[in-house]
Amino acid sequence: MRLAGKHALVTGSTKGIGLAIARAFVREGARVVITSRNAAECAAVAKTLGPAAVPIAADLSNADEARRVGAAALEAMEGRVDVLVNNAGQPRVAPSAELAESDYRDTMDLNLTAYFLLAQMIGRSMLERRRGSIINVGSINGTVAFPQRLAYCVSKAGVNMLTKVLAIEWAASGVRVNCLAPGYVETPFIQGLAARGILDTQKLAQRTPMGRLGTPDEMGAAAVFLAGDESSFVTGSILTADGGWQAYGYL
Repeated sequence: MRLAGKHALVTGSTKGIGLAIARAFVREGARVVITSRNAAECAAVAKTLGPAAVPIAADLSNADEARRVGAAALEAMEGRVDVLVNNAGQPRVAPSAELAESDYRDTMDLNLTAYFLLAQMIGRSMLERRRGSIINVGSINGTVAFPQRLAYCVSKAGVNMLTKVLAIEWAASGVRVNCLAPGYVETPFIQGLAARGILDTQKLAQRTPMGRLGTPDEMGAAAVFLAGDESSFVTGSILTADGGWQAYGYL
């Protein structure tokens, strides 16, 4: 029960890494607001998580919706959100020469601007209480470039710097800001790409020094560490959980 009594907001938390983080938080004693674009899906997942979960449906690529989620989460949690996990995001695969401006902007709006808006809104209440933890879910693509993923890579690089700037500004006020940067994780999305022949998970595992992909539960455990008092002197950090992918440079 490492998060007993804490209130959390986890965006994009009805599947994959976000759902694993929400589950881990509930298991560790937190009350959690979960979000999704799909209201029915959001309600169904909240029901499976039990009375500690509160569903709020919204499209976070829309700035007004992001602000609404922040306000609604504060209201649902009695004016106090102790942990914010910015996780909602989307990939975008396209040749850079053909990437539509609208697709680029949509990716940035969801993957980066929503992070800023929620961190700013929830962060203000944390600063008033002089306590809080913000976890921005980034990616190894924040530092490692992949072809045909320009919008995604740029957004995740922005998440890294958003994390560091907020961390150094807010550290003296008791608010910690960190980034969790996963490598390839065996989520339903990755499994779906593999089933369609778009990704070869066996080759990805071979490329990873640990010889396998990560699991959503491992990302949930890392988030619990960043959310709780065990990481009380950790801020401005990018916690990379990639099985050694970035460290490996030998062919």
